[in-house]
Amino acid sequence: MGSHQCPAPGCEARVPPGMLTCRPDWYRVPKPLRSAVWRAYGTGQGAGTPAHRAAITAVIDWLERAGVTR
Repeated sequence: MGSHQCPAPGCEARVPPGMLTCRPDWYRVPKPLRSAVWRAYGTGQGAGTPAHRAAITAVIDWLERAGVTR
């Protein structure tokens, strides 16, 4: 699987597989949301579960609401 574009609005960065966003945008996301993604992911066994997808959606929703700071 190849890289994908960072889902943050206005970000053109390419993100490696296994990462949700580029590094700068990941650290814009509040820590509780980032932690929720990692908790749901576990050590990989949670990837793609409803809890993991919900956590990812929450991060993307937050990024869209936060807007672009570039």
